[in-house]
Amino acid sequence: MRVAVVGGSGFVGRHLVRQLLEGGHAAVNVDLHPPPALLPGEATVVVDLLGPGEVEATARALGHVDGLVWLAARIRQRTGVDETAVDDLRLMVDAPLRMLRSLYPAPTSVVNMSSVQVYGRPTALPVGEDHPTEPFTAYGVAKLNAEDVLRIAGEQRGSRVASLRAAFIYGPGQHPDNVLPRFLRAVRRGEAPVVHGPGSDVRDDVYVADVARAVDLALMRRAHGVFNIASGRPHTLAEVARTVCALGPPGLVPRHDDATSAWVDRWFLADRARAAFGFEAQTAFADGVRATWEADDGR
Repeated sequence: MRVAVVGGSGFVGRHLVRQLLEGGHAAVNVDLHPPPALLPGEATVVVDLLGPGEVEATARALGHVDGLVWLAARIRQRTGVDETAVDDLRLMVDAPLRMLRSLYPAPTSVVNMSSVQVYGRPTALPVGEDHPTEPFTAYGVAKLNAEDVLRIAGEQRGSRVASLRAAFIYGPGQHPDNVLPRFLRAVRRGEAPVVHGPGSDVRDDVYVADVARAVDLALMRRAHGVFNIASGRPHTLAEVARTVCALGPPGLVPRHDDATSAWVDRWFLADRARAAFGFEAQTAFADGVRATWEADDGR
């Protein structure tokens, strides 16, 4: 299978390109930035898809692809709609729509990386795919919009489109401002990670290699519809901090402050993905944290 991975130089993209190549598939990484290091067999197209006519030109250059994966996004958690929202919509909605409409022949399988941000504030836990979608961030709105337009375009072109609503993805290569990398840096310095309040915030963290495998499975089995990609095993922020402390000096424990957390408790069912294409998160949280620690230590 020949697969175009848009955003293949990013966090999930590097893991997915590796997964595809190791599975014997051809992977073309389409990204604004070249990857830090080419993987054996990886082809690249470095392009700004927001440039005039670049989506259509890139589609012509790609030629025949069996699969299209859209990972490219700007992850912002602003609750308002500001001057960045237009570019976000162009990158996460308009550009993938134009790419799908421009590829000839149409790819048989399309995977759109969506997000659990489409649900907004849960009315009940755990959250399944039938939960109401009421996003409270511009990012979540863009992701939900992309699900709808790609589904319609896919039906018109004969492509099966799977939108994967990924939970909170962690692992090697994660953005350093996220909570887990910040905790890891503190513990590596021998310092206690700081938890706001009691640390009772409920999270569903899914390991990046599991997410890459989910994309691979959805592509190969031509999945169609919306699917949660999550661990399905919730834990609290305090448990995250304790898991990280276990990697550091003996006796290290988290430090709690009096700051108020604005976190919205969330965890998710992944039964639909299991039934449709055999996805199940395989990485225990403690194992994923240790793998992230070891990967960072090797840099």
